[in-house]
Amino acid sequence: MTSEEDPATEPVTDRDVTMAAAHLYRAEMNRMSVWRQRLDVTSNWAVILATALTTFTLGSPEVPHYTLLLGLALVFISILLEGRRYRHLHHSKWRLYLLESGFFANMLSPPKTSDPSPDWRRLLAADLRHCHFSISWLTGMRLRLRRNYLMVIGFISAVWIAKLFIHPTRVTSLAEFYTRLHVGDFIPSWFVAATAFIFLVTAAVLGLSCPSAEELEDWSVHYHRQRAQEGSGE
Repeated sequence: MTSEEDPATEPVTDRDVTMAAAHLYRAEMNRMSVWRQRLDVTSNWAVILATALTTFTLGSPEVPHYTLLLGLALVFISILLEGRRYRHLHHSKWRLYLLESGFFANMLSPPKTSDPSPDWRRLLAADLRHCHFSISWLTGMRLRLRRNYLMVIGFISAVWIAKLFIHPTRVTSLAEFYTRLHVGDFIPSWFVAATAFIFLVTAAVLGLSCPSAEELEDWSVHYHRQRAQEGSGE
């Protein structure tokens, strides 16, 4: 009776590594494209929503101003979704960097001195065994705020203030403007003003204080940081 050799115990050749790396690269490129498309879809819907709500609200004095507050709430939900999706996109870009700088670059032009990415195999293997995101959900949300949503929030807020000033008639005093902030008989003006102020200030601080996409995707810095973390964990 003959026993078949376990494929896992067979020696791995350079040809096997090349084929595996090529397939992994193609899969990660597809994964990155999918998450990029999902980000674009959410952003496009947020812009369409903002345009539709502002046009609808300003089109008639009978439309209540809090329709635009509902729009801000929906934009906030979009930011939550995009924060999660950007984490996946960032993760795919990190894996692609390891393959491009460590495998393909050395294949096309072998380094004459020391390898600039000597630990790319170890880092990639560790990430494949135990997948982990390198940025938090909050950081992803803050970046999407900085890149897209601060402008959308600012636009809706400006239209909301304009709506309060011109409908149903033009405001003649700040006291009259303040009294228009209430939402029916349920939510008083002071609560609407405080909530809107806190939301806008928080969004501005979180977005403007976030590192840029160029900083978050500076893979050479990220490589050395991950290398030090993996080394200290051994």
